[in-house]
Amino acid sequence: MEDARAEKARLRLELKARRASLTARELQVAGDACARLIAQLPEWKQAKAVCLYAAFGAELSTEALLQIALLEGKILILPRVANATALSLHRVEDVADLRRSKLGILEPAAEADEIPLSSVGLMLVPGLGFDRLGHRLGYGAGFYDRLLAKCPKKTFLLGHAHTFQFGSCLPTEPHDIKVKAVATPQGIIRCRVR
Repeated sequence: MEDARAEKARLRLELKARRASLTARELQVAGDACARLIAQLPEWKQAKAVCLYAAFGAELSTEALLQIALLEGKILILPRVANATALSLHRVEDVADLRRSKLGILEPAAEADEIPLSSVGLMLVPGLGFDRLGHRLGYGAGFYDRLLAKCPKKTFLLGHAHTFQFGSCLPTEPHDIKVKAVATPQGIIRCRVR
């Protein structure tokens, strides 16, 4: 397990550095391309409620996908840091209502309606890396690991990343939760989840 943690730390540094080299324009173009692909997925079309997130820093942009969800009349849900260890999910009716958290991440206001996790049909999952088996390399704080561990099996977990963030095999630990597919600007990759 120590080897997996050390390898994860090394990969986090490498992938963050590569992502940081992208321009704002590259991030926007890649995010727009990815949004178009996601909106064509059958799982997206079937989902009445989608849990997305507001991209932060050099993450693949989610602006277009947030707008598509609202335009299509979906229940748009975003996470909010509830406390030092957990995320809560809240409805967003207008992206202009999002507020910056202490970490600088856009999230719903505290008074926004809280939505149960069981309502989510599709969840967009951020990460620093993903692999063909659906493993995810997160940022290390465990917020999404704890949230994903509570997701019903029916929820379609969709990783969201630049193409270079997708690899053949990531180091794993027992608490890691797998995604069912990964959306990149070049295409949707269905994972071989076991």
